Amino acid sequence: MRPRAVRNRRARAVTLVEVLNLLTLGAVVAALAMYGVARYTQHSKTAEAMSAVSTLAKNAATYYDASDATQPLGAAPDAAHAMRHFPTSAKTPVPEDAKLVEGKRYRSSSADWSRPPWKDLGFSIVQPQCYAYNFTSDGSGAQAKATATAQGDLDGDGERSYFSLSVTPDGKLNAVVAPTVETKNTEE
Repeated sequence: MRPRAVRNRRARAVTLVEVLNLLTLGAVVAALAMYGVARYTQHSKTAEAMSAVSTLAKNAATYYDASDATQPLGAAPDAAHAMRHFPTSAKTPVPEDAKLVEGKRYRSSSADWSRPPWKDLGFSIVQPQCYAYNFTSDGSGAQAKATATAQGDLDGDGERSYFSLSVTPDGKLNAVVAPTVETKNTEE
């Protein structure tokens, strides 16, 4: 009876090849999981920029369409429409120095967003941000144009990603947000 017991024990033993196969499979699964987490993290950071420039552009369009109220009393509606305008351009982006978002997040303060145009646009970011945001505008009436931008260096390698969305008036002097966000180096 002894030889049979030895034979059963050997049949249940795990070989070195099987252990190595299991470790290799585990390494492959771990690598795929790390890649997936990295892509998810990058996508969430990209979503921050897309959402912020979209919000800025929509708020700029609302401001432009409502700017008739800032025209002189008694102005004819057509004359008031011809003087429609966007908020003034930002003097500096938030954060002011783009190096503050190179491979890290920047925690802005309420003071960063308390001056024009941010206050006029009702825009601020309370959570730490991965991008520097800017707003530019020019002209009035049919020649008015505004652009909301975000730029950042997610991995700190010196290569920046850009997101931009513009707003211009249509033929009836109503603000229209561009249909798509212009991007550059989003996968940097």
